[in-house]
Amino acid sequence: MSNTTPFATVADIERLARPLTQAEQTRAAELLPVVSDELRQEAINRGYSLDQMLDDGTLLENAIIGVTVDITMRVLRTSTTDE
Repeated sequence: MSNTTPFATVADIERLARPLTQAEQTRAAELLPVVSDELRQEAINRGYSLDQMLDDGTLLENAIIGVTVDITMRVLRTSTTDE
């Protein structure tokens, strides 16, 4: 089975974006594995393995952390009260 460890943490989000409320921290913790796996799947669809690229140094760790944080923050900013 492939690696399913999230590429970023709630601490990364707070370090790179902004402090989160408790509710946002909970939601972010649930979103991070989903966002990470979506990135993995998109890479697989194009013939790449992000985990292998991280291991062999062809993908920088800070790059994938930044992308994961950015996507997660976009989702967190999306209101769920009107859904």
